[in-house]
Amino acid sequence: MKNILFALLALLSLLACEKTIELDVQQLEAILIVEGRVSNQYQQQEVKLTKSRPFGSTGKAPTVSGALVLVKDDANHEFRFVEKEPGWYVSEQAFAGKSGRTYTLIIEAEGKSYQATEKMNSIVTQDSLSYRIDEEEMKDPTDSARFYEVLLYVKEPQETEDYYLFNFYRNGKLENDEGRTIYFSEDKLLNGRVDGLPFPIYYAREDEAKIEIYNISRNAFRFYSDLAANLGNDGGMFSGQPANVYTNLSGGARGYFLVAPVASASLKVAR
Repeated sequence: MKNILFALLALLSLLACEKTIELDVQQLEAILIVEGRVSNQYQQQEVKLTKSRPFGSTGKAPTVSGALVLVKDDANHEFRFVEKEPGWYVSEQAFAGKSGRTYTLIIEAEGKSYQATEKMNSIVTQDSLSYRIDEEEMKDPTDSARFYEVLLYVKEPQETEDYYLFNFYRNGKLENDEGRTIYFSEDKLLNGRVDGLPFPIYYAREDEAKIEIYNISRNAFRFYSDLAANLGNDGGMFSGQPANVYTNLSGGARGYFLVAPVASASLKVAR
């Protein structure tokens, strides 16, 4: 009883004491953030350069202009990039990445050098898409017009270890909750034949549904896993500490240079 009384008195004394503590938050030097991608599509490939923002700041990240950006492959081909808009660089000429070939991104920006290297995997063999009405969604829809479910059919090779990144579109718009949602998977979760895997979004009649499937490297899978873990961390009492996101970039830059083939398919819902 005496111990309980002392504990209560100690608790009351702590509650009665209130002190404001000023946090000394050091503003670290801004870090280069790279979003680069080379696919097997014959097009102008893209690289976006921004800087990390100070702690507590809001708004868009500052862009990095005037950088030297180029990509080289292991067959001695070189592709130079030009700045189309502030911080947004595109290859001077369209080109398509080739499976089995290794690509190196080289960046010279603000007196510093950065590099990243990645090999392109084989393209995914995709079968078809279909659609159906989700009866439960139609009874109690989040959107009165959207209760069509689009299904994916694809044969996943079992002789290799593969990892995938998915992009889902509705009427040409990427549906990823403004970058807060990332759809990715490893082949162990797909178990070979994918028969009717539903898209994570619903569609209305006459909507155009589209999917892109990137066959990414294990390191890219690690990057997206880390990124998703940080995006999903709400900072609550039982949330884990924010982790450093994996990167394939040298020189202290963050982000990722993705080299991956993409397969796509689309259909018109309930034509």
